[in-house]
Amino acid sequence: MPNPSTYQLKDFKHIPRAHCSTTCITDIARFDGIELSESMAFGLGEGLGFVFYQRKDISPASRFNGRARNLEENFYRRIGSPITWQKSWDLSVIKKSLEQNRPIIAKTSLAELPYYEPADFFGHGVLVIALDENTQQVQIAESFSAEIQSISIEQFQRAIEPECLPLMQHYSYTSAPVINFKLNKEIIKEAITANMSTFLTRGKPLESIAAMENAIAAIPAWQHIDDWQWHARFAYQSLEKRGTGGGNFRFMYADFLDEVATFIPKIAELKLADKFRKSANEWQQLAGIFKTIFIDEKPEKFTAAAKQLKHIMQLEIKLCESILKEL
Repeated sequence: MPNPSTYQLKDFKHIPRAHCSTTCITDIARFDGIELSESMAFGLGEGLGFVFYQRKDISPASRFNGRARNLEENFYRRIGSPITWQKSWDLSVIKKSLEQNRPIIAKTSLAELPYYEPADFFGHGVLVIALDENTQQVQIAESFSAEIQSISIEQFQRAIEPECLPLMQHYSYTSAPVINFKLNKEIIKEAITANMSTFLTRGKPLESIAAMENAIAAIPAWQHIDDWQWHARFAYQSLEKRGTGGGNFRFMYADFLDEVATFIPKIAELKLADKFRKSANEWQQLAGIFKTIFIDEKPEKFTAAAKQLKHIMQLEIKLCESILKEL
């Protein structure tokens, strides 16, 4: 007889991708019988963005990220199945979801996941695909490996407990709704225009253009702080490593635009994918400045980094405004 203390998804196949949250979405889609590319998941999730936040209790204290804080939420809202995070710990939610053969989608703190290096990173997406009360373990599908990871239930609880706004709230986990939708011109265009509008919004200081402006103002002063090399290294990693696909996610968004141009030919006519690849190249130049700072020990180049970020911001404002006007 099946053990009632063991809960396991049936017929789940995990394929790691470049980014954590898009790995979660494409895994769920495949589980539900839909093959979805990583770039499509990113684009429909309105993933293009920028986040900049500062916290004295973490190192480095100033951080940025080039994707929207709410990619998972955006994706599910776009396909008509909005999700709501639990916001409190309830093991029965995980059991019930797995009993119903649905994975748990979650945002985590890397510092609490034992298979990662100590450096923390907030909002890291994972799937829970099994739970064993006998061993007190959960199984996790991760973007960095095709192998399923096992951690204790307590470790998983600690990983989803932190709050780091705007990237994650306390206990950002929920049962993943079924992904079932028909891709069409309307969904694609709405996702693109909503993403451009959100990116241009200045109403939230930790996100989008407002966050870029705050980062531009803050970065030159990094040369005067004790851990300036760590700030530069983490900034470089956030642009070129850590699941971005390179170019601060802009290459991934360009791939999305190439893929959906068959639905909206004007995307190709306007050469939008090429324009975002040019933007990605500019982000890579910024990453190169940060790399020079920590490798060649040149903290004075933080000023050049801020200047390059301002150039990128002006370029992307113009690009997003043109899309809203012309698409």
